[in-house]
Amino acid sequence: MTKHDNQSPDNSGADHIPFYEKIATRNRRGGRAGGAPRGGRPDRDERSPRAGGAPRDGGRPDRDERAPRTGGAPRAGGRPFTPPKECTPVFAAPGKDAQKLLDRFFDLSLDVLPLDSRKLQQLPNDIKELSHELTDERSERRKGYMNDPATLSAYIRYYQWWNLVRLVKLFSTLPVTLKAGDTLADLGSGPLTLPIALWIARPDLRELPLTWYCVDLSSGALSAGEELFLKIAAETGCEPWTIVRVKGAMGVPLRKKVSFVASANMFNEMYLDDSVSVFDFADSQARDLASYALPDASILVVEPGIPRTANFVSLMRRALMKEGFAPAAPCPHEERCPFPGERGKKWCHFVFDTASAPEGLKKLSEQAGLAKDRAALSFVFSRGAEAAVQPVEEKTSGAEDSLSMLSRMSEMYPPLRVRIISDPIRLPGYRTGLYGCSDIGMVLVSGGYEAAKYLEQCASGSCLELPRPNRKELDRDPKSGALLIELDRSKPPARQERQDRPERR
Repeated sequence: MTKHDNQSPDNSGADHIPFYEKIATRNRRGGRAGGAPRGGRPDRDERSPRAGGAPRDGGRPDRDERAPRTGGAPRAGGRPFTPPKECTPVFAAPGKDAQKLLDRFFDLSLDVLPLDSRKLQQLPNDIKELSHELTDERSERRKGYMNDPATLSAYIRYYQWWNLVRLVKLFSTLPVTLKAGDTLADLGSGPLTLPIALWIARPDLRELPLTWYCVDLSSGALSAGEELFLKIAAETGCEPWTIVRVKGAMGVPLRKKVSFVASANMFNEMYLDDSVSVFDFADSQARDLASYALPDASILVVEPGIPRTANFVSLMRRALMKEGFAPAAPCPHEERCPFPGERGKKWCHFVFDTASAPEGLKKLSEQAGLAKDRAALSFVFSRGAEAAVQPVEEKTSGAEDSLSMLSRMSEMYPPLRVRIISDPIRLPGYRTGLYGCSDIGMVLVSGGYEAAKYLEQCASGSCLELPRPNRKELDRDPKSGALLIELDRSKPPARQERQDRPERR
């Protein structure tokens, strides 16, 4: 038999099938000749589930789509989530020694200001009455209210104790740097709450010989505060700092300039006169604070974490910058404050859970009807210009020159630091968000899946270091106007996506 020209010599008779019959057979089987569909996969029942329990539509195993993913697995088509670098937070848990002193504060106060059994029973009612004087009846409160023994006793046992809890957590992270022989000033000192809090929170400063100017209108509060401070210092076994009591108001002259100027919960009791603009008041108070300070000193202003006082703290931040003192905390930048606390806008404040507060303080608060499960504050910590001049870098060559170029480029495009000022917020699409302060303004950091779990664990006052985004490419939150920053970008930017897309043929 003569072989066809289009057949190879070694083909058997079984392969002598016309090409049109091969095409028909392939169309009937839904694939190529031989039963293999396009892509080289063998025939199978398309109705049966795939290996591993994954259905055909989507290729993912059966699960509840509403449940979050676990085990760190990235979202389908996305990238593994890597938590951002975290910088110094606003609050930190006090050390064991500090916590012990906080727990024993009530007993130590009884050694200084004893109370008989009748006054102890009356203490919760005295605290409740003082609370009314400091809040809804504050316009009727006299200036020297802490000269009254019962009022002073209630203030020390409740308000000073809570303020110590707040300030000790703040001073545990605040970058207060002092050296031997420095002089400090506490304005509106009352019973020396702020110096006592610094002593409790910073054991490393107890050995330094420091001098405090403690200024207040109430000589009785200053006297009781000094006795409390000496009692607490004796408990630690260290030589106490020198206390100089100064009776007077803001602006009273001091003997010398100081390295640290502080004021806690004083200004909210001062600007009650509506005829005075709060802008002008902040400017004048900032000038007074700066007049006490050395050029390289630090200034701390702490107020309650409510919108009205947070607005004043924001104005003080601005006014202190005009006096040459730049914000060092909590602000991660020196740009305009994006949380000024103006009417209808968000305000800068930081909150912590009171579960670790002394049990005696929580019990006393419940007895007075003033129990709280969270505490808050607003503050600004500013520093003067550095005295030392940074040396000029010498020009190098080769590898050193390349490293210096990379260093200069990193300074041109530094990471974006975001200070978290809110609780976690539920967003559409099972996402979580947090409002934060940055040098590009107010931002809303969001994420889903593992990023959402991470954000839910971020405490108020946390500081995140993120890759600096292009501000022009960021969307805005339609509700707040905040710039949207996503921690879990599931796909690369459009430009990179175009580069990675295979060329069509």
